[in-house]
Amino acid sequence: MSSETPEESERAQIEAHAQRIAEQTALRKVRKLLDSIGESEAVKRRTLRKVLALCAILAVLGAWLVWVLLFGDKTISRQPPMQIPDKVQPRQ
Repeated sequence: MSSETPEESERAQIEAHAQRIAEQTALRKVRKLLDSIGESEAVKRRTLRKVLALCAILAVLGAWLVWVLLFGDKTISRQPPMQIPDKVQPRQ
């Protein structure tokens, strides 16, 4: 048999129980921290996705604006061509 007295046996059980509770508490804290890190990364991914979508929309609008400014006002004029004189008349 063991040489432990009942008092030492109870103390060992109490210490083992306290150790288990401390480990469980530490594991819960680590799990909570991991969950919060995962949530913050998910928020960052959603924000990045929104920023990239906004940049894509702005790029398309910018390209459209440049296209309109460069090529949008190229209508053919229906006015008769301007007459250029053959000689310049001297001033008097």
